[in-house]
Amino acid sequence: MQRTWINGAWKSSRNQVIYIGTDIESVQRIQKMLEKKPRTLEKFFFKSEWSYAIQKSSPAQTLTGMWCAKEAVIKAISPIDDLSVFDIEICRCLKGIPSAIIHKKNILENGDLMLSISHSKEYATATAIFHFKNRI
Repeated sequence: MQRTWINGAWKSSRNQVIYIGTDIESVQRIQKMLEKKPRTLEKFFFKSEWSYAIQKSSPAQTLTGMWCAKEAVIKAISPIDDLSVFDIEICRCLKGIPSAIIHKKNILENGDLMLSISHSKEYATATAIFHFKNRI
């Protein structure tokens, strides 16, 4: 299968497209919000995301990773449709692999979304790859 880079995406000879989104954020930025405005910060996350992060040893690192994942998904899907962080819920399968649920849209019916999240003490990053199968 031959692939060509066109307008920020890989396009295959089978008329399939791969979109990539990535994001990096400072953990300190989320830590400050968590300390000063936790209710405001909480509004950007689903209840399941917030509950998962708050029980971790470093909630700020986990929340920053989730924020990056939401942003990466938005960037990967933006050529197809508009999303906001309120449309995306970050979750984990039984093996702990991150994935995303997109609420109010049927985008994931048209392809596969792969997600990777990583963090250190200072930064978190995420990359989303969306393999769009039904490109016209």
